Amino acid sequence: MLCTIELTGRQAEIFEEVMERIDETAVYLVSLSHEERLDWLKEHQYSRPISFEREIGGTVYTVNAHFSGDTAETAEERVNRILARNITR
Repeated sequence: MLCTIELTGRQAEIFEEVMERIDETAVYLVSLSHEERLDWLKEHQYSRPISFEREIGGTVYTVNAHFSGDTAETAEERVNRILARNITR
């Protein structure tokens, strides 16, 4: 089931800013050695779980993100797989 959320103009701007920042960060991280990347990630990791609530049509949805340290798939691979699956439907 594909869910679509409409964004306000400001929310769309924020989304674009975040995506631009992600691209810039990815380029930076690629330039680092493996050890430097691990150090950078340790410095920038969230101290609490990523979560938010959004009300849609009178129903409040709670989204929580959890990350497994023992997965064989990178975050980029997983995002690409999820996007490809949802775009082709």
